[in-house]
Amino acid sequence: MMVNRLIFEGPDDAHVVMNLLFNHELEGLSLKEHFMPKDKNGVDNLINTLNEELKATDLDRLGVILDADVDLARQWARVTRVLDAHGCLNVPAVPDVAGTVVETQEGKKVGVWIMPDNRSKGALEDFVSGLIAENDVLWPKAQADVNSIPAADRRFKDTYLSKAQIHTWLAWQEEPGTLMGGTFSRKYLDPNHPQAAAFVNWIKRLLA
Repeated sequence: MMVNRLIFEGPDDAHVVMNLLFNHELEGLSLKEHFMPKDKNGVDNLINTLNEELKATDLDRLGVILDADVDLARQWARVTRVLDAHGCLNVPAVPDVAGTVVETQEGKKVGVWIMPDNRSKGALEDFVSGLIAENDVLWPKAQADVNSIPAADRRFKDTYLSKAQIHTWLAWQEEPGTLMGGTFSRKYLDPNHPQAAAFVNWIKRLLA
């Protein structure tokens, strides 16, 4: 039996994406049901095992989701070195802003989405914050409050700024401490936001 897999850096990424897909329907079946999620316990392990995933004899389609972090070009190069070595066809020099989809020589489809939007540095938290309503009064306050912490007093790394901001915002919701993936069912985020729709359309292209 052939399967479709989505591989992630970690459990937060998987939880957000699978809950987002649960809110979108395809041919009467939730998109969530089309994929088997796999948490890779870090970006290095995701990339180091990518060739192994591509070689799986039961694989039909593979979606790869990782953060750009501070260097989108570096992350893209790390992934595409594996795709090129595996013989994937027509791998672009830069990520497709709509999400990249290529094929292996054996006809397996491979999709790559680099959080948040295939063109900016950042991570899952930046993708999630982009789905907050423009008129939400707590989001700019959460950003300002976190930003106002003196550098000497910050206990998080500079690269975790967006993570600190989004979790501060989550702490102020109706149910404080809600996981990012639970924000859709509680209507804190809009699963039909254009940024979310772009991601879902990439998934649909991967399935087509």
